[in-house]
Amino acid sequence: MKKRLLVTGAHGLLGSEIVPMFRDAFEVVPVDLAHCDITAAAEVSRLFREARPDIVIHCAAYTAVDRAETEREKAFLVNGQGTRNVAECCARAGSLLVTFGSDYVFGGMGGRPCLEGDETHPLSAYGESKLAAERACAESGAKFLSIRTQWLYGAHGRNFITAILDRAKKGEALRVVDDQTGCPTWARDLADATRRLIEADATGIVHFSNGGETTWFEFARMIVAEAFPDRTIEIAPVSTASLALPASRPTYSPLDKGYYRQLTGHDPRGWQDAAREFIHSETERQS
Repeated sequence: MKKRLLVTGAHGLLGSEIVPMFRDAFEVVPVDLAHCDITAAAEVSRLFREARPDIVIHCAAYTAVDRAETEREKAFLVNGQGTRNVAECCARAGSLLVTFGSDYVFGGMGGRPCLEGDETHPLSAYGESKLAAERACAESGAKFLSIRTQWLYGAHGRNFITAILDRAKKGEALRVVDDQTGCPTWARDLADATRRLIEADATGIVHFSNGGETTWFEFARMIVAEAFPDRTIEIAPVSTASLALPASRPTYSPLDKGYYRQLTGHDPRGWQDAAREFIHSETERQS
């Protein structure tokens, strides 16, 4: 008998990669907002009674970083209370809970890649809501795995790569921040890492992203060079402060993957290789 795996947010950027990654070995039950509002405890309880999951991969989340500054209550309702509702049901059912955290729980001033045990210091409402989700897991009594990641992109949702490609095609001016450092991560590689961690029976907090580090500006330069090798597209580096964004971001927040390597024996591929494969798949799909 295959184990039953419930995936929330199954049609989102990450959930759309999680579902096919697990279908060969698990009985996957994909759900989204139309099936269950995770902020309603009664709906989550009903879902658990119907699905009877052995494992829950909780991808549903509030991800609008800047809008969270004015929608703080909504961000905490989805990321904090929603995760708590799922976690408490996992605790009662004895299900493993897998959730996804963010580098935004850190202040980003350490000057070295962030370790799992580093002190958290979120700079934004979004970061605070993601930290609330981590605490909800820990306080629920459920067996849980929280995978912190960063700079996520994929085929099933708007993201940095698709935004740069769209604007470059239209001939729009590109102004990209050059004073934030992190690591782009393909959702497909995160889905693969999730499976590896589950198979390793990992629990607690684990960091995963693709390998290496870069700035948003250098990332943008790489995207246009790969997608438009025969065109000259100007990209202007700008400071984060010049954009006057509502939410503060960590300045330096690459994630240390040493613990992930120890648990899985797997070395994440470099961000350039992952992004290159994704960019070419996107350009081929759109041609």
